[in-house]
Order: sequence, then structure tokens, then C-alpha cells
Amino acid sequence: MSSKYNNDSAKSENCIPKWINEDYFHPIVQKDVQEFASIKKFTSVAATQPGDNFASVMVRVILDIELKDGSEQSVFYILKTMFEKNKGNKGLFPKEKQMYQDHIPNFIRLYKEAGVDIELAPKCVHIDESPDSITLVLKDLKHEKFENVDRLKGFDMEHMCRVLRKVAELHAASAVTYEQNGPYDEMYSQTLYKESSRPIFEEVFAARNVQYLKAMREWQLPDVEKFIAKVRSPKEYFDTGLALNNVDENEFNCLNHGDLWCNNIMFSEDRTLFVDFQLGRWGSPAQDLWYIITTSPSLDIKVKEFDHFIQIYHTRLVECLKLLKYSKVIPTLRELHVLMIKYGDWGLMTATGVLSVVLMPPDTDVNLDMVWALSLEGDAVRYKMFVNPYYIKTMVQLLPFFYNKGLL
Repeated sequence: MSSKYNNDSAKSENCIPKWINEDYFHPIVQKDVQEFASIKKFTSVAATQPGDNFASVMVRVILDIELKDGSEQSVFYILKTMFEKNKGNKGLFPKEKQMYQDHIPNFIRLYKEAGVDIELAPKCVHIDESPDSITLVLKDLKHEKFENVDRLKGFDMEHMCRVLRKVAELHAASAVTYEQNGPYDEMYSQTLYKESSRPIFEEVFAARNVQYLKAMREWQLPDVEKFIAKVRSPKEYFDTGLALNNVDENEFNCLNHGDLWCNNIMFSEDRTLFVDFQLGRWGSPAQDLWYIITTSPSLDIKVKEFDHFIQIYHTRLVECLKLLKYSKVIPTLRELHVLMIKYGDWGLMTATGVLSVVLMPPDTDVNLDMVWALSLEGDAVRYKMFVNPYYIKTMVQLLPFFYNKGLL
């Protein structure tokens, strides 16, 4: 049953750490599967492909096992851990660990107590933490017939509706949890933008702007100089990111997913689940909304249906906050639109940053390390990203949209 996965990851097999083996998984399966007796066959393959640009080691594990009654079955997991070069620096993993260990189970419990069964993420069956690393073992959604939508095509209206409703469910439960238990851990207030990071960010942004402006002049965007004049300096760009750290507690806030794009959302016929919770952040829901709308709808609806997207999210948010007996003032649709303008820099930062990585075809040689490299090779990679036809088509839509909203 495991052979069909082998060809998918042939190029990446050597990246699988040696400790991911039968001995490591034996106690995990023993705890997860009733009447477990023994492992008959262990198979591990890379769960991501070159060009996917994930920041973690992702391994698909397939185990053919025997039960105590002599029958056999297969179980399927995804193991997520840190690259060896990052050992000792846990980075973003503590957020994800806490999400799977505490927050997501609590959010599901809140809905259960309100009489509704809601799913938000795959089941986490094992968390392993050592002084220098964190490892998560999750149920493999692929085996449950979950799939991603092609990130280069984007979501159609049906998928966007499902995602926006699911985001509202996550946000509502997180807001009620804050109301009941008080503030989240300090790490959910942190982002990559902090004063200690300013020197390297501004240096990279300066290198990036050279290639970005060069590429813009090749986009055949009408009145391109008007948009070029609005491109922010490295200092202005970093100041923008720093300002987005501020949270107004007089507004509606929630725990954002923080990295909400196609590859972190999986669909089956009637189920929608989120994965990858490493960038969770307490703040305005505008962050997740700008991120998903900027990165993930298909081009024919991205701008055209913008207001409709906010209405879909708001309708479900109100339903869920009322269901969970949220006692504070529920934001109106008008207030939510105002928040989208107030925090519109999330849209601009997403479009000029992560979107250029999201839209790179998987057969290219772009990787995250080179995006940050201060070298001629790094310059070449950044230019390649900015003249990628998928990125050009999207930005030719988004820049006039941002301009007309006063966000540039």
C-alpha cells in the first residue's frame, strides 16, 4: 500500500533524518491504535517536493501493522520536525506545538459544548520536545482523501466560501477563549518585525527593491511610474511591518492562523481543515483576511469578489460568536470593512512579500534561503520571482486595487 508514494519523493529521500524509523514510531502506533501488536513494514518518504518552499522537514510515514487478532491494516502519518541546521533554535515550532496541544482541542471543545461538532485541523497523535527540537506527528490527511487546490490556479468561489467560513470558526473560538481565559502567551504577540531585526531586513529590502523596480518596468502595467513612485523605502517598509505589531484592544481581535494560503488549507468532499500553525498571532482578523484574499483566490474573483468575501466571513463569524455566547460587542459588517482599510498594509506586505514565493512554479530552482541571500545569485532569484508570469498577472490586478483603496 505504500509503494505509490515512492516515486513522488525520490529526489528528497536522502533528506529524511535517520532517527525517523520503526523504533521511533512503535510507541506512537501503540498509543494510537487499539489492539496493536506489531509493525510488519515501515516506509517513509518526503511529504513535500522541491520547489514547495516549506520551512520544516515533512515526512510521510506509512506503517503496515498487525493487530492482536492476527488481522493487518495500514496507518498513515505526517511527521513534521526541524531541519538539522536549525537544531537548537526552535524558532516558530513552540507556537505550533501549543496550537495542537492546547488551543485547537479547546476550540473544538467549546463548539462541542455548544452542541456543534467542528473540525479545524488534523488530529495530532504525538508531540516530542527535546532541549533543541520539537517534533509533531499528525494523521495523514492525504489518506483521508484530502487534497490541496493548485496554488497557481487558486480557489474558485466555492472553495473560498468554505475557507472563509472555517476562518470565522477559528477566529470566533479564539476570541471566546481570550474572553474566558485571558491573554494568550506572549509569543502570539511576536512577529518577524522587531527592532533587533531591522538591520538585516533593511539590507535585504534594499537589495529586493532594486530587482522589484526593475521588474515592474517590464510588467506592462499602465501608468507604471505612478505605482513605482509609491514603492516604500527599506526603512518605510520595515516601519510598516513594525506598526502592524500594534493591537488595539478596543477592537475585535482574534488568534490569526498567520500563514493562511492555499498549501495550508486542505479539502475533502465535505471537510475543510487548516495545517501549519507556526505563525499564529493575536490581533485583528484583517491579517488573515488580507493574507488569504491576496494569496489564494483565482484571478477572476480575487478583486471582483473582495467585498463579498468579507461579507461571507462576517456572516459566519456572527453565527459562531453568538453560538459560543461571546459577551462583548460583535463587529458589524461596516466595522469589519473599516478594519480592512485600517490594516490594509497586511495586504500590501503580503502581495509584495510572500505572494512572490507562493506563485513560483514548483519546477523552478527558487528556495527560501536564496530569497534572503545578499549576493548576485540572490539578486537573480529575486528578479526571477518578480518577472514570473503568474506574479505579474496578479500584481497587475492588485496594485491598482490597492491604489484605489488608498493603501499605497
